Amino acid sequence: MRNTFIVTGLAVIVAACTGSPGALKDPPVVTVTSPARSTVQNGAGMVTVAGTVAPGKQGTPVQQVMVNGVAATLGMDGTFTAAVQVPEGATLLKTVATDAAGSTASDTRSIEAGTLRMPGSMVGNGITAAISAQAFTAISGAATALIKQENFTKLLAPLQPMINKGGSCLGAKGYVDSLTITDANISLVPVQGGLSITAEIDGLDVNGHADYHVACIGGSDTFQVTADAVVVSGTLTVTPNGMMGFTTTLASPNVSITNLNVTASGLPGAILDLIDMNGLISFAVSKGAEMFMGPMVNQMLGALAGPQKLMLLGKTIDVQVQASQVSFDTTGGIVALNTMMLIEGSESSPGYIYTTPGSPVMDPGQGMVLGLSNNLANEALEELSAIGMLNLAMPTASGTFDTTQMMVTSAPMISGDPADGKLKLVLPDMMATFTSHGTPVGKAAINAQLELKVSPSNNGYAVAIQLGTPDISVDTLPDVTNDTSLTNQDLATAVKLALDSQITSISALLGSIPIPSVAGLQLHDLSIDSDSGYVIVKGTLQ
Repeated sequence: MRNTFIVTGLAVIVAACTGSPGALKDPPVVTVTSPARSTVQNGAGMVTVAGTVAPGKQGTPVQQVMVNGVAATLGMDGTFTAAVQVPEGATLLKTVATDAAGSTASDTRSIEAGTLRMPGSMVGNGITAAISAQAFTAISGAATALIKQENFTKLLAPLQPMINKGGSCLGAKGYVDSLTITDANISLVPVQGGLSITAEIDGLDVNGHADYHVACIGGSDTFQVTADAVVVSGTLTVTPNGMMGFTTTLASPNVSITNLNVTASGLPGAILDLIDMNGLISFAVSKGAEMFMGPMVNQMLGALAGPQKLMLLGKTIDVQVQASQVSFDTTGGIVALNTMMLIEGSESSPGYIYTTPGSPVMDPGQGMVLGLSNNLANEALEELSAIGMLNLAMPTASGTFDTTQMMVTSAPMISGDPADGKLKLVLPDMMATFTSHGTPVGKAAINAQLELKVSPSNNGYAVAIQLGTPDISVDTLPDVTNDTSLTNQDLATAVKLALDSQITSISALLGSIPIPSVAGLQLHDLSIDSDSGYVIVKGTLQ
């Protein structure tokens, strides 16, 4: 993404200015001394906003100072203090001073409350998912299609020999050289403690060989085993195994075989009795089903085996997903994954603000629901800020300055509104420096917040993040004397136009974000909501 946006509105601002001081009110002067801009507070709680106020040039006395709707205590010397409750997340503190004539002056700055965590930290339960019993019907269909394509000969190779019985005078080792099927069907049903599985296999054909000893004399010969049908049933127990995903075990499998036929004329009868072809086939098929379902369960539950590297906007992102919780009952399954994302190059970041997640309602209905933690997004935003991808240079075609440089001093943050749970994006204390031929001619602090709306897109197979109308506050700063020939009010308006342009461009980039597939199936008919610090994506599997 190009970090350059052309701000054509600035020239319009210059032309529109009347420069008539008589049309302007005489506002009071408000100076906030505490907290500092981009303050990070350890957890939610009270914060004291302090500063000074003074009358404007006409001397009209200041009557009131409000901070986020809380009346401040005014001292005779012009000092003021106000205690404001700050929730976890990002909050904009807006201080408004009003004089007896109704003129106002304001100061807006950000405060972020939570726990500072280093980039690349694991986010506990970063992804949660609930899968309904009905969704397992669709997953069963996907598993059926995949098992028909499975190379069981390769899958079973680590288990060879399949049978190892007896000793050096009467003993045998049985090997499966190939195992093929003509058709199969898998049924998965959630039950208390796991997944009930039934695998129906038609047209089983096994070719193998046995190395044996009879009367202490060794030999070797081939055999073939066929069966019209084999049915394997049992309960798959699934347990978390960290970054390796989930471990799947088929507990106490039941195997029934229809029309078993053994061709092994070269093997002595004593060896055939020792090997027990029925037992060999039962073991091979049940272990094959168990080993096939291991990767299938990991796909189904969203786990990744080991660290992964992804590419985004030319940057390498290290991703680790760690299986942490899983449970099943007759209504479906619930899984939680600890998740880490690190954009390479952001290791020097001071860290991101971690907020305590709640317990979102995970009702999958007839389908599936995914919960994505706000902390994942905020970790990524901090890392993008650390590598400078959110710093902008915005040239203008004319006017008294030729460039606006916007520097992120604190990463944008997604927070849930404590009142209604709706998501909002806060852009805290961005510093805008206006330059002419490389020389600073003005400076302002920008704070903005806007509602995030997430809706289905691309025929229901993706989501679109829509950025609402921003509520922008701009404070010109005394660090640089305003030599732009614009009043402070007009300079603030110019910054707002620039930020509007930036937000419009970002919105276009977020218009269609694909949802990952589950065991090869896609979530469709999406509904999007937010709850307890999570984006909740609900849909049916197709």
